[in-house]
Amino acid sequence: MFNFQIKTYREGLNPSKHHFFILSRGLNTGKPLDEPCPNCFLVETDSEESRNFHYWLCYALWQTDHFKPHLIGSVIPFIHISTLRNCLEVAKSKALKDRAAYIKSLALLQDFEKKAKMLKQQVELISQVKKAIFFKILFAE
Repeated sequence: MFNFQIKTYREGLNPSKHHFFILSRGLNTGKPLDEPCPNCFLVETDSEESRNFHYWLCYALWQTDHFKPHLIGSVIPFIHISTLRNCLEVAKSKALKDRAAYIKSLALLQDFEKKAKMLKQQVELISQVKKAIFFKILFAE
């Protein structure tokens, strides 16, 4: 139940149906992604439920800066794939101990993500309106 495999992503690799990516380098190491980037790991799971479980588990670890102490490298920090795997395994066992609380927290987190996305879109629209007003004032004849 909730099995996963982590691989280093390479261009042309055909992932399974249920997968996501994790950023492997830089200050945002551990951030889960829906689309691949040059410096990422591929996480493959056996079901959509397992994918969502691991995606949001990784998101929670990233948000709480859990990966930061595990970063190595002086110029561009990165994490070893085995270290990432161990972090996910430990977090998975803790989350599955009280699965009901995890699922409740996950639903709340997903709701906040949707609201944050909506607020970001609203801020972008306000910025566009401000530009239009200034353009009208300064450049309209």
